[in-house]
Amino acid sequence: MTDPDSSQRSLPDWARLHLWQMQPVRDVLLGLAVLGLFIVGQKTSVVTVPLLLAILLAYLFEPVIAWSVRRLGLHRRVVVGGIIGLVLLFVVVPAVVGATIGVAQLAGFGSRIAENIQTVQEAREAETEEEAEAVFAAWAERQGEEDFSPMWRWVYEQVSDSEEDPSAVRQVVAAGVAWIDANREQVATTAATFGMETIGRVLRWIGALFGFGFMAFLTVFFFFFTATEWVKLKGFGTKLLPDKNRDRILDLLVKFDRVVSGFIRGRLTIAFLQAIIFSVGYYIVGVPGAFILGPAVAILAIVPYLSMLGIPVSVLLLWLEGHTGIRGAWWWVLGAPTAIYAIGQALDDYVFSPVIQGKSTGLDAPMILFATLAGGALFGFFGLLIAIPIAACLKILIQEIFWPRFKEWAEGRKGDPLPID
Repeated sequence: MTDPDSSQRSLPDWARLHLWQMQPVRDVLLGLAVLGLFIVGQKTSVVTVPLLLAILLAYLFEPVIAWSVRRLGLHRRVVVGGIIGLVLLFVVVPAVVGATIGVAQLAGFGSRIAENIQTVQEAREAETEEEAEAVFAAWAERQGEEDFSPMWRWVYEQVSDSEEDPSAVRQVVAAGVAWIDANREQVATTAATFGMETIGRVLRWIGALFGFGFMAFLTVFFFFFTATEWVKLKGFGTKLLPDKNRDRILDLLVKFDRVVSGFIRGRLTIAFLQAIIFSVGYYIVGVPGAFILGPAVAILAIVPYLSMLGIPVSVLLLWLEGHTGIRGAWWWVLGAPTAIYAIGQALDDYVFSPVIQGKSTGLDAPMILFATLAGGALFGFFGLLIAIPIAACLKILIQEIFWPRFKEWAEGRKGDPLPID
């Protein structure tokens, strides 16, 4: 009689395994599971994005929370609630007020551009210089100024002389003025209302604001519970690590945390301070929309020296504003915004970065420049943001794992340089 198990025993070991017991198949299934998790997360982004933001905020604020609990003897829930209140009071409220003022400034800025263009065209159509000066005098009377804006008077001169002296600058200025004049109503409306010309757009903005407010509420909600239970969350994550290499992995994670948290916390703190400096500075020198442009330039400053883009933008806005007096002089238009950038960048280089951020990434200037350019080339603006922390972590991996193994292999003490046991 044939043994029913003899055929099974005659099979090779791999043939008696289920598919999910084969390591290659398990690796593929694990990869598909991770991919599926990302797809589900993307489909439910209204919940996953606030949750991830809450975890990131809890991670960033953990040193402050731990210090308050340890030194002040406060309960974690009290500290987290206090942080939420302070952020609302000193970040959210000023941001809303500043944005409102900035929108109002840009609204008036758009109207003034349209009026200046119209004044230039009326003066250009005048038959005599006396009539043109009368047009300028009427503008000055409406504005409560002594004379027409010197920058817009220069535009008038370029446009008026473009036919007699067809230089490239005059032709460009004339073409620009002609286009803006032909579309001045659209330009004024767009600049004043950010494109909200119709009720449909207003409703979409209201819906977007509601959605943003809902996600902000969820972020605050998740942050409160994540931050208060951060110690347990870290303990749960530690238990998921394999026992064999747990100590080594934890050591690397601690080093990763030191460079990543130092960079992110430092740059965000510096960006907050620079937002105040740029906003106040632009407002003093007369740049329209200062309380919107200032935070935008400060956000760009998270990536080293990317805030230089604020120089041409602020110069252009200040020039188009057409101030009279000192703020309307060409040297003020060019020099004042450049000086504001120089002050903000100097404070970043010599005060904020050394005191707040220090040498947290362990990267020198050439490595930072290379990492920034490579990240931007590969992943655009998002790559610029994550390039420096990733480069710092890769440096740690190379120093701690790959380089020692490669050195052992080069010296003949290892047969394989790859760090795989």
